[in-house]
Amino acid sequence: MKIYILIIMAIVISSCNNTKKEEIVNTKIVKKELPPFFDSDKIDHYYLNFSEEDFAKFTSKNPITTKEKEFSNLFMGHYPDSIPKENFEKILFKHNYKKSNLSIKQEKDIQNVFSSKDSLMTEGYACVAEYRDIFIFKKREKIVGIGKICFKCGRYQIIGSKLDTSGFGLWTELDRLKNIVRPNSKI
Repeated sequence: MKIYILIIMAIVISSCNNTKKEEIVNTKIVKKELPPFFDSDKIDHYYLNFSEEDFAKFTSKNPITTKEKEFSNLFMGHYPDSIPKENFEKILFKHNYKKSNLSIKQEKDIQNVFSSKDSLMTEGYACVAEYRDIFIFKKREKIVGIGKICFKCGRYQIIGSKLDTSGFGLWTELDRLKNIVRPNSKI
């Protein structure tokens, strides 16, 4: 029996020595450049400080005025459903949205988040959308796209992109986006 064990060990050792070792070539990994949703040269970020208490008061209120209806469509609904012809930024200011001062690096990071993905967002939503963050993409000072984001439940609305935006909305990229524009926020 000891002979069999010695023969098997000899075969295993000799076969290990005869294996071909592949040379590892140092290759530089090229980061895949993902096409952005919008061909833009400027990004503006608008945000709204609207507490849960304010939201509860607003949603329980009757009757609703024209201004409140416009705010409701903007904050919780699908307004706008296309690139607005009127001054959209004026509408945001009218409803107390504030404009962030973004650095060039932040704009580039935001552009990277708003880009085509290989993955699909397949998770459901757990709440009513509260679009506190709105991104306006501009080309030569003209609005070419709008992205509305609810960081609380993961809902989003992207307007004006010619690319498929269905892969957008993964929690990892929403967290990345939130850390760019609201790094100290607890939303």
